[in-house]
Amino acid sequence: MQGIRKEQHVVKNETAIRGFSLVELMIVIVIIGVLAGAAVPIYQHNLEVAKRAEAVAGIGTVRTQLRMYYGRYASYPIRDSFTKVIGDDWNDINKGELTGKYFQDKNFKYRSYDGIEYRIKCQKNRVLSHQVWIDETGRWWFDMDVLDDD
Repeated sequence: MQGIRKEQHVVKNETAIRGFSLVELMIVIVIIGVLAGAAVPIYQHNLEVAKRAEAVAGIGTVRTQLRMYYGRYASYPIRDSFTKVIGDDWNDINKGELTGKYFQDKNFKYRSYDGIEYRIKCQKNRVLSHQVWIDETGRWWFDMDVLDDD
């Protein structure tokens, strides 16, 4: 009996064995870096906008309470310096109602020297770049701090 010899033909595909070259990997890394470089500032801006929106919503709640007070007493409650809104006798805002993802009740403060003009502010407290505040005319400020006593 003769031995049967099997011939094996192994065809090597060079591209299947070969990996990515260093140049190809560097191009991918540069592309990812450029995309990340563009995405981070956009994300930070959107985060700042979300924080401002939360501050504006909280200030709006305080402003509604002030309008109700003014409707009842024909003046705003007088506070010589900025005081916390929560726990003050002129409003019905309960503890925790102004607390959100970025701000707590203690960040919202109010003052009125004469009962005619007022300021409501949301302190930045390492959350915003500047304070957000409003006056009795409805004018909003986002880019400057309120000069106050504290």
